[in-house]
Amino acid sequence: MKLSPALCLSAGLLLTSAAWSQTPPATPPSTPGSDSPSAASSPHQRNATSTQTPEAPAGNVNDPNAAASPHQKEAMHEGMKGGKVGPAEFVKKASQDGLTEVALGKIALQKTKDENIRSFANRMVQDHGKANEELMSIAQSKNLEAPAKLDPMHQKMVTELSAKSGAEFDAAYASHMAMDHSKAVALFQNGASLPDADLAAFAKKTLSTLQDHKTQADSLHAKMRTASAQ
Repeated sequence: MKLSPALCLSAGLLLTSAAWSQTPPATPPSTPGSDSPSAASSPHQRNATSTQTPEAPAGNVNDPNAAASPHQKEAMHEGMKGGKVGPAEFVKKASQDGLTEVALGKIALQKTKDENIRSFANRMVQDHGKANEELMSIAQSKNLEAPAKLDPMHQKMVTELSAKSGAEFDAAYASHMAMDHSKAVALFQNGASLPDADLAAFAKKTLSTLQDHKTQADSLHAKMRTASAQ
């Protein structure tokens, strides 16, 4: 049987329509970056999408170079060392510190007109002079070397400070005393746990004096800063 052209056209349209209805809709192309957390439409979606590990905060809070002042830097350096000093190292450092305090104290007595500076300097000469003699005696009994004069680094410190005068000297001396005694307290705290009983006893006994020195030095330093600001 021969179909008419009209019937053939109708049948073709029906078949095409059926095929379209069975074809799944095309997936739209993804937009670059659409899978990133920043492309999400809300904070909740961004948190759910994110797979990145948060970055660590910049900087190192334990970095001594981040400290606000030389005094704080020195204290942090000493605190971060944390390890124990040996008997020979303790004797060497303690002797150099003590010799420096006596030398600077004598210079202060010659230069300053401030009674607070003079009183403190006089105590430095007496207390550290006595401690130096005692440490020297202990060291000699144990065949340990106790320096009898300043090394180049400490001598340079004394020379530079002795070149100052007046209010400039007073401020510099007070600053040095605050910083130096912070270091000394840290050193003698370590020295108090030395395996050598005699040196440990000396460190423990002297530590209380050094802590008292530090309190006075910090107060003196604060007074000099206030006077300088005025």
